[in-house]
Amino acid sequence: MTRVTAERRLTALRELMATKGLDAFVTTYGPNVRYLSGFSGSNVILWVEAGRAWLVTDLRYATQVEEEVPGDVIEIAVARDGIWEACRDRVGSLSSVRRAAFEGHRLAHRDAQRLVEWWPIEWAAEGWVEAMRERKDDAEVEAIRTAAAVAGSSLAETLPLVRAGLREADVVAELEYRIRRAAPEGAAFETVVLSGERSALPHGRSGTRALRPGDLLLIDFGARWEGYCCDITRTYVVGEPEARHVEVHAAVCGALEAAARTLRPGVEARAVDAAAREAFSARDLGAAFLHSTGHGLGLEVHERPRLHREETRGLAAGMVVTLEPGVYFPRWGGVRVEDDYRITESGAECLTPTSRALEALGGTAVISP
Repeated sequence: MTRVTAERRLTALRELMATKGLDAFVTTYGPNVRYLSGFSGSNVILWVEAGRAWLVTDLRYATQVEEEVPGDVIEIAVARDGIWEACRDRVGSLSSVRRAAFEGHRLAHRDAQRLVEWWPIEWAAEGWVEAMRERKDDAEVEAIRTAAAVAGSSLAETLPLVRAGLREADVVAELEYRIRRAAPEGAAFETVVLSGERSALPHGRSGTRALRPGDLLLIDFGARWEGYCCDITRTYVVGEPEARHVEVHAAVCGALEAAARTLRPGVEARAVDAAAREAFSARDLGAAFLHSTGHGLGLEVHERPRLHREETRGLAAGMVVTLEPGVYFPRWGGVRVEDDYRITESGAECLTPTSRALEALGGTAVISP
């Protein structure tokens, strides 16, 4: 992380602290630590006060932390024993701190107890950093765009290998191998490949089922680049599509496009969800849409905001969200298509260039490896 980026983000955090009358803020949550400091290792504590910030980790990361964290902005400490004990020694009596905050929704109970017992000051449970992360700067967006390009090219290399007889797990292995070759941090999450009737499982896990001619094939995948995730879903057919495949796939793409047209600053998140639902209802498919329309995306694959039917928060320029409408029919299959968008001052920009076309993949039987 650059010095300028670290200073800017810590300044924003300190301004939030001041509005709450807080003298200190502590986080141990990996994505939030990385956002504020650039450090990507585990086992870490980041402590921020008005006049200083410091980070403690253990000896495994002694070299890495020096490479990733701007030491002229954030003091670095490497613990030889426990990081919490090192934290206690470094903070001391907290004579200058009267009120501090930790992330109550992220910190383990035993660690929260340490804070309260070691420093009997007034503690608050706050969760600001996720809100700070909602609006991405240009460098963050470019990382997501690169992740999407890597994921898309990896998929393009994988699809010609797909044939009847391959297992879902084989397709996962082929795709993730290519993602890993192109993106050192690998897949953004566990790749999902579901075939035939199993494609009707909205959050199913890939298995050993062999692909068969006529199967729907749903692939939900992503890559990670410089910590940032993309999230893409495509649906294909093994062999020639049937009329119903084409009809349902077109309906899903229509719902995605309807939702995308609503993306702009100031629009309530629930309006995006409503646009997808209205598109499905117009085709009598509303009952088959079983989840929300999308979610925020960044250092984590699921971030704020939620594009949910009850979410009233407004969108803002700089947010990056996914749109993932889908419909699911038990014993037949499911179709989902997902793309990632950056909210701009005037609308939205799609960051995922991969074609949404309902391709017919190789249907010739092969011997499973």
